[in-house]
Amino acid sequence: MPHLSQLQRDYKNKNVTIIGMTSLDENNSLEAVKKMVADKGDGIGYSIAWDVDRKTNEAWMAAAGQRGIPASFLVDQKGNIAWIGHPGNVDVPLAAVVAGKWDYVKGPEMMKAASRAKREIYTAAAKDPQKALALLEKFTADYPLHATNLDDLRFNILSRLPKQKAAAEKLGTKLVDKAIAAKSPSALNAFAWDLVDPGSDREERFLDLALRAATAASDLMEGKDGAILDTLARAHFWRGDLDKALKTQELAVEYSKGNMQAELKKVLAEYEQAIADKSNS
Repeated sequence: MPHLSQLQRDYKNKNVTIIGMTSLDENNSLEAVKKMVADKGDGIGYSIAWDVDRKTNEAWMAAAGQRGIPASFLVDQKGNIAWIGHPGNVDVPLAAVVAGKWDYVKGPEMMKAASRAKREIYTAAAKDPQKALALLEKFTADYPLHATNLDDLRFNILSRLPKQKAAAEKLGTKLVDKAIAAKSPSALNAFAWDLVDPGSDREERFLDLALRAATAASDLMEGKDGAILDTLARAHFWRGDLDKALKTQELAVEYSKGNMQAELKKVLAEYEQAIADKSNS
C-alpha cells in the first residue's frame, strides 16, 4: 500500500490511475473493505475497487494464468497489457510506458532477469548478509531504475552486519521518517515487526527505531489496531519494560478478534509469566 500510494502521488498529473482490486471471501466483505479504506484514510492513496462475483478476477487473473497475489497488470495508453508481475516491480515498466519507451519484447525479458537477480539477493539476505550486500551493489549497478525502491531490503541486510550498524541506523531512521511523513501505519508496523519478531534470529534489534516506528503506527490508528499494538508491546518487552508490554498487549487483545485474538492472548500469557518470574527471582 505505501509503495502504490507513493506511485499514484508521483504520477497524479500523468494520466495514471492505480486500482487495487478485492473481492468476497470468508475473511473479506464489502463492509470490511469500506471500513478499512475509511480507517486508513491517506494511508491508501489510490483507488480501491470491489470485484463483484469475482468477474474481474476471472477476466484478468485466471485468463493470464496468475494464481498468486499480489499481482499487477500494467495497461498502456492504448489499452494493451504491457506487463504482468509483482506490484513491487512495477516502477520500471510504468516509467517506460508513461514515457512511450517500453519495449514489448525486450522489456518483459529484462524484468524477468532483474527479478531473478533480486530473488537471489533476498535468498542470501537471511543466511549470508555480506554476500547479499555484494549482490545488492551489483544489482544497483546493473539495474539502477529497479534499485530505487530497495531501501527496505538494504536496511534488512545492513542491520544484520555488525560493522554496518551506523549505516543501518541512519537508513532505518530515514525509512521511519518517510513512513511517518506518508502517514502509513502499515509500513511503520512492518518495519517495526521485522525488528521485534521473536521468531527472528537477529542479533541486533534496533529497539529504539522499532519502538519509534510502532508508536507512530499505533498513534496513526488511534491505539485501536490489535496487530500494531502487539508489535508495540513486543518492542516494550524486548526493551525490558514488562509493565508497558503487558498493558499494551491487553489492549491488543481487546482490539482483535477470532484467531488473531486467540494468538494474542497466548502472547499476553507469556508477558504475565515473565512478570511473575521477575517477581519471584
